[in-house]
Amino acid sequence: MTHLIKLTKMSASATKVEFVGSTNLGCSCPASLNNIVNIPRIARTPVTLATFFTTIRAADAFHESDAKQLGQLLFLELHPRRQNADVLRQKIGEMLSLMNVLRAAQGKYRFIDELLFSIIRNEMKKGAAQASFGVSTPLVALSANEAGRIGRSLVMLLMSNATGEAAVDEYIWMFPALGGLDRQFNWFRSIMDAIAAELMNKVAYGVKVRAGLGSGLSMADMISDAMVILDFRRTGNTHYASLLMCTIGLNLVLQLGFAFEQTVGLQKGRAKSFLFEALAIATFTKPGLDPWKVASGAEQPVGAAMDPLTEMFINKGLEMFTEAIPGTLPELRLFACNLSLTQSSGLVLQAVVYLRSPEKSKVAKVSLLIYAMSAAMTSSSIFYDIDVAPDKRKNNRKW
Repeated sequence: MTHLIKLTKMSASATKVEFVGSTNLGCSCPASLNNIVNIPRIARTPVTLATFFTTIRAADAFHESDAKQLGQLLFLELHPRRQNADVLRQKIGEMLSLMNVLRAAQGKYRFIDELLFSIIRNEMKKGAAQASFGVSTPLVALSANEAGRIGRSLVMLLMSNATGEAAVDEYIWMFPALGGLDRQFNWFRSIMDAIAAELMNKVAYGVKVRAGLGSGLSMADMISDAMVILDFRRTGNTHYASLLMCTIGLNLVLQLGFAFEQTVGLQKGRAKSFLFEALAIATFTKPGLDPWKVASGAEQPVGAAMDPLTEMFINKGLEMFTEAIPGTLPELRLFACNLSLTQSSGLVLQAVVYLRSPEKSKVAKVSLLIYAMSAAMTSSSIFYDIDVAPDKRKNNRKW
């Protein structure tokens, strides 16, 4: 086996490192076999280098990217041991003693190990219990027991936020002691962001619920719409059936147009990406796919028009726009004056037909309930995600 390392000076403080490996078996070696042997071995070298420099780097030399790297390394070392409390505690002690930045923090505040332990354990039941009360103790007086309670509460914030960064931002605002750590150590928030992002990938309970509920409601919308359209036609309300079909069609057309705009500039896999998005839109699973991409930490592809979080907001906005009260029918104008624009035209339209119809069908009742739930979830999730986004909070802290 031959491994080559090429070092290129980029600046006074940066070096580019390239690794190349090959396997010589004394005969012609297929590229697939060469990759199977060499890629895992080569991949370990950057991790080893990153671990070494992260370990020896002084606390005052840490930048945001360094701290995120440290958070990822901590997670990779600690999370596989989360099921065994004794082994996890031992590994945390080793990491704290090895890394200058963590050793300095642990020397000043003796609860850092307990905070890390509780965060990595990420226990759902205990986290739910801790969420029922807060810890208002300031940083200088915080005990190890209180630090453990703070660490266990993170899991509930991961469930209710779309991204790890938003969860950490709320986490730091919720507990004064964490706010003190954030102000005192410039690396604390970045480490927490990295750990939270990894936890969201591994155990994204809340995102799974949100994605599943969004897809479920969207699919239920599709099924109930089809049933209601058939019911309208059966009872002679063909005008309302046509109007409902138009709103559904408008929603699909606008979302397909946005998917095309989002993928047309991609440098790789343009057609494949658009077809995948179009399939999600056509099968009404897009409301579940978008939050899943956001929570998994998916980055904005090269050439994409927008990042996943903005894409999710716009898709939800398009859905709300196409469901907004059109106000074109005389019969609906009275309702349009009294109902919020975030309610769907299908909801109001079906309510009009239901109130006028002498036959109160069960299909109409179920469809009205599904429409109301879908409109409520869409509007509230849009505003919640915008309100708790860290960059939005920085611009308007009072809100």
